[in-house]
Amino acid sequence: MEIKRFGHTTKAAVLFTVSLFAVNVIIGAVVVIQSRASVKSLINDSMLGIAKTAGAMLDGDELAALTAEDEGGEKQEAVEDKLRVFAENFDFKYIYAVRPSEGGKFIFIADADEKDPAPYGKEVVYSPALGSAGNGKADVDKFPVSDEWGKYYTAYCPVKTSDGRIGGIVGVDFDAEWYEKQMTKNAAYIIFISVFSLAVGGVMVLLVTVRLKNKFDRLNEETMSIASDIGALLDEIHGESDFPQISGESTALSAAEVELSDKIKNESSGIEKLSLEVEEIKINLRQYINYVHVKAYTDGMTGVGNKTAYLELVHNLDNRIVKNDVRFSIAVFDIDALKCANDEYGHEEGDRMITGTANCLKRVFGKKNVFRIGGDEFIAVLEDFFENDMETAFVRLDNEIVRENKSMPEEAKVRVSFSKGAATFEPGRDKAFKEVFRRADKAMYINKDNYYKKHPNPRANGETEFDAL
Repeated sequence: MEIKRFGHTTKAAVLFTVSLFAVNVIIGAVVVIQSRASVKSLINDSMLGIAKTAGAMLDGDELAALTAEDEGGEKQEAVEDKLRVFAENFDFKYIYAVRPSEGGKFIFIADADEKDPAPYGKEVVYSPALGSAGNGKADVDKFPVSDEWGKYYTAYCPVKTSDGRIGGIVGVDFDAEWYEKQMTKNAAYIIFISVFSLAVGGVMVLLVTVRLKNKFDRLNEETMSIASDIGALLDEIHGESDFPQISGESTALSAAEVELSDKIKNESSGIEKLSLEVEEIKINLRQYINYVHVKAYTDGMTGVGNKTAYLELVHNLDNRIVKNDVRFSIAVFDIDALKCANDEYGHEEGDRMITGTANCLKRVFGKKNVFRIGGDEFIAVLEDFFENDMETAFVRLDNEIVRENKSMPEEAKVRVSFSKGAATFEPGRDKAFKEVFRRADKAMYINKDNYYKKHPNPRANGETEFDAL
């Protein structure tokens, strides 16, 4: 009888151990897969964010005009100076500009590295991400590429000319060893803790069966630490990539996040708490990715879309025009006498005109539909918006200008004033977005000419243009 009882006890212990092993393996695998995919997505989005932001700072027409004769000259140096700003403020290896060449090849046209820059015209090692950028779509390498400078993962972003061609491509190299180290460290760390937790639990079950419940609770506490370790690992990655923590932003937590945080604090079950903490990490990753996206697609001064966001919208609309799947109108705006304001009163007053213009446009057209595409140029793109709608919107806009100027502080020396023009997409006539844009731009310049006919001499008789508004 004693042998039989011992056998049943041993079987129960072994069965529990096997079940515990299976549960830990599943949880470990799920956590490893989720965290690895999330970390990889975060790193890739951060890489693309830097490349897109750098691309938005460059002029596609200037890149397209670079030739071998410009090597070492002012034109090439101007491009490299802009790229060096990113090299000094972000954590990556190299940043440079390339351009498609004959035979499907790509060549260097500017390199921000001061020690060993690639010469103009040198062929770039091809990768699928580079080919994708050559077709107009920003992309990041899924596998590392090696050249004479080392082994890297690279993010590429195309920079288009004013007529929609690929003027150049910004490339940002991230050291492959650093990239793979982040991925390996993440998986190895979680696997190590999972195996360690499993071993501790197995020993406790086999040696102290009578205290099974207490030991199982202890195992759950060890397993629960995996979620905290993932959070610590993400903090480390944030710090190494030189991006601010999401917690440092002023954005308040959503009601769902607050509810989840309360659940984690009140949850006593180890496995359930682990699941909730993984969910919290996913929310933090989503916030960080959104942060990078906002930085890459938003104009910092006005809060409206920047040129990168505008060009992506144009690309999308062009595709839908081909499919006859879109109706839209656009309005083009150019701030009146901005240079005069900067020269007469300083850039602080000029900035007041820029932000005031953006405020008027956002109130009439909606923030998501307005883009700043130049220093004093804005454009509003509105789907299912027709000519009569635009006429009504322009009346509202005139009223908003009056409202904005009345709200100016007493010390302001300028007033908001801008020229405007609009055009509506005409199916059958317009084959691309740029055709609608040209009509709107032409209408805006007619309006601009009328403005300067009324104010031909801004400083005549000691009066500034802004006094006359």
